[in-house]
Amino acid sequence: MGRGRTIEADVFRGPFDPGGQPDASTGQPLEISLFAWNVRSGLSATRAVLADEARYADYWRWPSAEGLLRQADALGFDHQVQYGMWGGYGGASRWNDEGLDFATAAAASAVVTRNLNLFSTVHVGYGFHPMHIAKIGACIDVVSGGRWGLNVVSGANPDDFRKFGMTERPPGPVRYAMADEFVTLMKYLWTCDDPVDFEGEHYRCYGGSIGPKPARKPRPVLMNAGQSDAGFDFACRQADWVFAAPPRGRLEDYAAMVGKAHALAARYGRRVRVGAMCYAIVEETDDEAARTAAWLESEADYDAILYYSRAMIGTNSAMDMSEPDEWAGLGREQYLKVALGMTGYQLFGSPRTVAEKLRGLREVGVDNAAIGFFDPRKAVPLMGEKVMPVLKEMGLRI
Repeated sequence: MGRGRTIEADVFRGPFDPGGQPDASTGQPLEISLFAWNVRSGLSATRAVLADEARYADYWRWPSAEGLLRQADALGFDHQVQYGMWGGYGGASRWNDEGLDFATAAAASAVVTRNLNLFSTVHVGYGFHPMHIAKIGACIDVVSGGRWGLNVVSGANPDDFRKFGMTERPPGPVRYAMADEFVTLMKYLWTCDDPVDFEGEHYRCYGGSIGPKPARKPRPVLMNAGQSDAGFDFACRQADWVFAAPPRGRLEDYAAMVGKAHALAARYGRRVRVGAMCYAIVEETDDEAARTAAWLESEADYDAILYYSRAMIGTNSAMDMSEPDEWAGLGREQYLKVALGMTGYQLFGSPRTVAEKLRGLREVGVDNAAIGFFDPRKAVPLMGEKVMPVLKEMGLRI
């Protein structure tokens, strides 16, 4: 039997939004996401996690993670966003050395929550095919009732590329060209009723079709956190959420990136929402939070931070690792920002102080705070019970 009518793809790069973009807003003035809950120690590169590994490092393990997800869902968090990892950064803390993967973690999350949007993270540069991810994602979206979305990552760590059989990391522009084709083909598969023939430079597919189609129409929400010129351009051409992560992390830097994102998306006839990766130490008082932060800084995991810093620029395997300086070549300020939050925007303090800092982000145009917590068992309830009410007083939550 023949396969019937087939669509010949004539678009291979974005902007490409067949059927238009999905509604990426929950309606909250400031959306709150539980971030990096699925990997060991989350965003904390500090030996302090060894003081109580079950609490500070291994909250990602099931059923601990199940409890966190159910709690975040009940307390009104808008999203859970998984941090995608294929290998961690080691050190005494074994930072990110273990974790739940992008597919099974999202599927498990779907059946233990009712309202949270569920974002997976996939590295398109590691050899996955768009057909594979489009099918997995559509199934999770159906199971969750239209709550699944995808964070598209190009991949950075050369050691991770080697894990998938690639001895060289492709240059950044090539990785984002691959991501561009990858997303374009997924959009065809999610929205076309007829089979698709797609012959791109990096991906090919003949008679491609998936069923069921995603529950969310016209397709799932996509996000990207590329910070290079090529990455930011890709995000504004193809994604619905763009994450800003300015190196210095000042509010004026976030404001500049928000403006850049909206202007670039508008040039492509699209709209984007802007998120910020954050790291929270939430205590009952500012003094308690300051003491916790000082403890984490004093126990910063030098070896893990050194590996991370070199992995991000692609030199972790080829560069001589001997005789590094005391701040892993980053300088003291940036070194401690990696230790406490992987350079994310720092939300340290009492519930009211944390709410004020979140208001600062919203005032410069940030729509979504994706928050990783040092101590999520303590902080997630404080967010729901004490931070959210203050945000509501401020008009930032409904």
